[in-house]
Amino acid sequence: MRVLFYLPVVTPWWFEHVIEPLIRRVSEAAEVHVLAPVPWCNTGLGPKDLQRAADLANVHWAIVDGADHPSLRTVPSDPQGLIDYVHGLAPDLTLCRSADFETPRHFPGQVRYIMEAVTSPFQPVSPANTVHFTEEPFVNGAMPVLSDGDAARLDALIAPFWPDMEAHWQAAAHDHESVYRAIGIPGDRPVVVLPLEYEHAENFFLQHRPGGLSNQALVAQAAAAAEKAGVTLVITDHPLNTLHVDRDALYDAIFDLGGPILADQPVFGVSATSALLRHGAGVLLNDSKSFAVAAALGVPMFRQSRFASAAWLHAETDLPAYLAAVRAGTAQRPEMAAVRRWFAYHNANEAFYPTDPQLTGAMVIERALNPVDPARWDAGIARLQRYAALERAA
Repeated sequence: MRVLFYLPVVTPWWFEHVIEPLIRRVSEAAEVHVLAPVPWCNTGLGPKDLQRAADLANVHWAIVDGADHPSLRTVPSDPQGLIDYVHGLAPDLTLCRSADFETPRHFPGQVRYIMEAVTSPFQPVSPANTVHFTEEPFVNGAMPVLSDGDAARLDALIAPFWPDMEAHWQAAAHDHESVYRAIGIPGDRPVVVLPLEYEHAENFFLQHRPGGLSNQALVAQAAAAAEKAGVTLVITDHPLNTLHVDRDALYDAIFDLGGPILADQPVFGVSATSALLRHGAGVLLNDSKSFAVAAALGVPMFRQSRFASAAWLHAETDLPAYLAAVRAGTAQRPEMAAVRRWFAYHNANEAFYPTDPQLTGAMVIERALNPVDPARWDAGIARLQRYAALERAA
């Protein structure tokens, strides 16, 4: 078995907490090749990363340092040369951390993308580095057709966790009057939330956003539509933006617009996004994982994306029509039976964390090559922790 890790947009944090543990485990069960560029825009692999894995004898490193290496993050300047190189390696499996989804389609063998898994509104073990393998990134609510028996089993697996999750968020997010008062939201119009995505230079996945709009442009677009529809737009920011990105120009622009409200601080100890989704009438999405919190809380959603959404999410794609429905109270909500089943499927079948002491290289390979395996469902769902138990322990 030959496994290639193709890593053009791996960050130092991702390499330390996700990729290196995967390489370490897989190298015990397969011949491993790593293909990545030198560092640029906080992506790629440098000497410190290679030193971290220096003890791994069964790993072959190919570090691209040519003048055009930055193009690997977006559209390779020589895609055919890259494809030919990978064909020469002839991997059975390629695990990608890549924002270029087109070039790896032409790689031999099986190709999977390593993507962040959905964790919130649940609390799994090790949420920060919980990931999943997928053939199609950013397809919200992806789930195969299940047999009646498998569907019933998933429903039963999630059943003990769902009321625990609902009770936690009902208490944590308080009542909507308290939340709105804390943020300064008037209660005279329906509230629609716009959770902004991470906008650092290292996030090359933003290249897939329709129209290439910046967060500031998205806010302006949403604000104009919200004002016309007669709804209140509340902006929340990605936590990594507040840590690593200069937000002065964006926040000034929001203030100058006059209508939107910025909620950039936690509310009663929980994120503003989660608190507002618990009480809001709608949410505007691109490729944010906030879709899952919205779905769990039954919030009608709008999505502007190049990627698909499951039909049961009822994600509207016409913004004026969506906002008019929100205003009228007729916007379609997700189908909650399917929502619960998807959370069961995602946590039981897909999500895992690479530093799990029980994880082996053979298990990683099997997970990638066999996307649906009911044999791992009990162990997968056991990663979820009940809030009630955590609160008692605290």
